[in-house]
Amino acid sequence: MDRKQFSKFYNANIERIFRYVYFRVGKHRDVAEDITSEIFMKALEHFERYDPTISESAWIYRIAHNKVLNYWRDTKATVDVNDGAVEAEIGGVDHRGRLNEQLDIAALLAALTPEERELVTLKYLSGYKYSAMGEALGKSADAVKVATHRAMQKLKALCSRSS
Repeated sequence: MDRKQFSKFYNANIERIFRYVYFRVGKHRDVAEDITSEIFMKALEHFERYDPTISESAWIYRIAHNKVLNYWRDTKATVDVNDGAVEAEIGGVDHRGRLNEQLDIAALLAALTPEERELVTLKYLSGYKYSAMGEALGKSADAVKVATHRAMQKLKALCSRSS
């Protein structure tokens, strides 16, 4: 294995993979850091399979996607937002307006199909290009662009209705 090549691969992908994981695990920084480490450990173990001529990011994205799915499968934790501990966790300061806003956003995203949520997350939260998204999802960049645009239109319509 070429350590220089892996180092270059790591540096090119670490930020966007971390962002992808961070938003997929509910903005829990410690969890995102742990999962991101696991992703790159797995990538290092199997780096001989990486072929940049096929895709620059689909391979690492697929590993990240599977790790996040495994996390949610293995973690069945829930939080009761009416529990006083939630308020205590954030310093006893009344952040109910902000919490309600986050819950509203989560509710809007939940109204999208899983595929639509995936597209919105990849494009607008993780910063992927349409070509990379297409490679990762096995679709053309144009098809992904159209589907992402439709998902955003649906999200905007949902926002209009909720205001």
